[in-house]
Amino acid sequence: MIITFQQITLFGTGDPKIMAGGISQALVTTVLGLVVAIPTTLADSFLQSSARSVVDVLEEQATGIVAEKAK
Repeated sequence: MIITFQQITLFGTGDPKIMAGGISQALVTTVLGLVVAIPTTLADSFLQSSARSVVDVLEEQATGIVAEKAK
């Protein structure tokens, strides 16, 4: 988009072809960012859920061990 605004500054807004290259470049980088961000967010959610499950199991086992030792 920076390139597009620079071209508008230099040449005005009369020719859409001048602006198309900069807009295209901005859209490509946006799509690539989403391609990285979406799977990473899903992986993060899955890993946090898995970690929470492990912590829950360990807490239950620790509580059981403490209860057995208290008897």
